[in-house]
Amino acid sequence: MGLRPRIFFIFLLLTLISLHCKDKKETKEGKKFIDEIGNEITLKHKPTRIISTAPNITETIFAINAQNLLVGRTSFCNYPEEVKNIPIIGDLLNINFEKIIDLKPDLIFITVEGNTKEIFDKLKSLGIEVYVTNPRSINGIINSIKNISEVLDKKDTAEILIKFLNQRLKNIKSQNIRKHSAMFVVSLAPLMIAGSNTFINDILNYAGFENISPESISSYPVISREEVLRKNPDWVILPEGFSKSEILKYYPEWKKLKAIRNDNIIFIDPDLFFRPGPRFIDAIELLVAKTKTR
Repeated sequence: MGLRPRIFFIFLLLTLISLHCKDKKETKEGKKFIDEIGNEITLKHKPTRIISTAPNITETIFAINAQNLLVGRTSFCNYPEEVKNIPIIGDLLNINFEKIIDLKPDLIFITVEGNTKEIFDKLKSLGIEVYVTNPRSINGIINSIKNISEVLDKKDTAEILIKFLNQRLKNIKSQNIRKHSAMFVVSLAPLMIAGSNTFINDILNYAGFENISPESISSYPVISREEVLRKNPDWVILPEGFSKSEILKYYPEWKKLKAIRNDNIIFIDPDLFFRPGPRFIDAIELLVAKTKTR
């Protein structure tokens, strides 16, 4: 063997050894991620058994085509229909930790708004890696989709989904929708509404509504009856299950509101509007369609 072939062979051998050592190092130490509240998690391998503790996370997992990894979900995770075949590990606040141990997950997704710190601490004490999501706006929802897809190695699928969502947002913006004031009611007793620092506020803005919510540190502040009359919203949006007559039983003075006089009441599906997941775009388009008919 001549000098040049020998040099090439030695170079190739050293390169292969180097790559092999690098692979072993990455396998041993694992891949590190920072979740949405700044915690570092380390995954020794690509997750193959995951659990979701919130409906919006479950919907995101399905939207990026990672549902084959899902081995557990909450009783509130009811969309899409196929999710009902996946074992239940409790609800948002009451988790069956024994069930989780039996399912042997290598990663659990939880959310700040819905799950508790006690749940987080308990899961960590069991030696399970926990990734915390915290979407607070439409940009936050899109960011969560990106983050979850990176952890689950579904970036290509997520990029297609995000491109589709952004195109639909662009189409909505191009419509030059006339602005209306609105009150998004979360609860009638007490009278609680969506605040200005929520993703619901973003949904309202995209759909052409100005939220009447007062400035508050609370995401869902309680508003006084007097303030509702003073702000006199053009539209009232609230969860389905009520009727106009029932609303007036709670608040008879609302008959003076523009929204009530003009019958500008939108009853919405809570699952569609209260989950900061990929279906936010459907919520926006629904509100736009409702106002266009008036």
